[in-house]
Amino acid sequence: MKTPRSGTGTRSVLKILVTASILVAASLAIWRSYGIFRADRLARAGETIDNYSRALSFDPSNASLWWSRGRLRHHSVGEVDLEAAAADYRRALRMNPRLSQAWVDLADCYERTGRIGEAEEALQRALAAHPYSPSIHWQVGNFYLRRGDRGNMYRFFKTATEFESDKLAIAIDIAWKVDPDHEGILDKLVPNNLRSNLLYLSFLVRRDELDLASPVWSRCLNNPIPRDFEFKPSLVFPYIDRLLARTRVAEAWQVWNDALRKAGLRPGEDRQNLVWNGSFEDKVLGGGFDWRYRDAPGYSFRIDPVNRMDRFKSLRITFEDADIHRMLLSQVIPVPVPGDYILTFFLRTRGLTTDRLPYFVVQGHPDPSAAVATPTVLPADSGWSRITIPFTTSPGCRAVLIALRRDRSSKFDNKIKGTLWLDGFVLSPADIMAQSELP
Repeated sequence: MKTPRSGTGTRSVLKILVTASILVAASLAIWRSYGIFRADRLARAGETIDNYSRALSFDPSNASLWWSRGRLRHHSVGEVDLEAAAADYRRALRMNPRLSQAWVDLADCYERTGRIGEAEEALQRALAAHPYSPSIHWQVGNFYLRRGDRGNMYRFFKTATEFESDKLAIAIDIAWKVDPDHEGILDKLVPNNLRSNLLYLSFLVRRDELDLASPVWSRCLNNPIPRDFEFKPSLVFPYIDRLLARTRVAEAWQVWNDALRKAGLRPGEDRQNLVWNGSFEDKVLGGGFDWRYRDAPGYSFRIDPVNRMDRFKSLRITFEDADIHRMLLSQVIPVPVPGDYILTFFLRTRGLTTDRLPYFVVQGHPDPSAAVATPTVLPADSGWSRITIPFTTSPGCRAVLIALRRDRSSKFDNKIKGTLWLDGFVLSPADIMAQSELP
């Protein structure tokens, strides 16, 4: 009779133990997966403290669940418990210290309970977890705003707005209200890039802070244009208009030329003719020192390459049966010195109706009385003809406005129809105009 070998028995025992270990591990994994599943279902069933508490009974090592329950305790209406919320945040952060927003939430609990030093330490931990997060920097900046620490407020707001430009308008508004040193906001807060500087420029222009706007515009000129950004002169039209309204004509003219150069357009170099784009050869920009007009119910504008008098294009205005009462076309023109000037242009009309025909006026800008000229009413039907308007500017006048207007008619048949063409505008001092006409 043979006896079993001891080695065979040992191997059998080992197999049993290994199999049992695998089964135990599998069972634990299944139970763990089931716990995660149940916790997830409970958390999704509704954001309540009770649901998160039940979820944590199935998955107590889930840092996000502790954080979420803490936020409910922190922010729920009628159930605020800052101490319990802070305890949940600390539990979550022990499991996952890289939950940067949880550090911020913990800091808020500390701040609201008067533990300012611990709040600041928690915010530093949030920054350490995500040092390049605009959201974290923004919230840290707000903490220092509440503490009255403007230096750190600026530091963190500036970093946040460098990466999330949509926050810059809010930061500027805050800084303007809390810091009496308005002149210093540019360097302390505004990132030195074109988008940010243009935004701050607009902010200052709306508040008529033209002295503060000047260094911002200088920054803009030195900023490279991003590849995904199109710089247009229209971006600074409000700035130019505000300068003109304050009779700062030389500054407005400089901004205009700087903007044209930055946009890759022709600057205003020929000052023999003071009118900009007088023959409508360049694209009309609609503001600044270019022509200003826009289509509206009752009339429309078109550049006409066929019916022209000077060079290759003219401006055609078509009236479409409406009683119009407004300025139709205008241009602000700098004048170098007070004195006598002459405006000339070419005109063609066809079938203009009603007793109120369009007319040209020349007046001072922004003070209309600073220039004197007799309004020139346009004929109803005329081939190309040259119109001459002499006028005089008073001392102190730095700019004039030339404008095409039409007044309301009181007649029953008051809706104007017809077409007119304009071309070859020239404005020069009277003595220069006289010299140019000598044989």
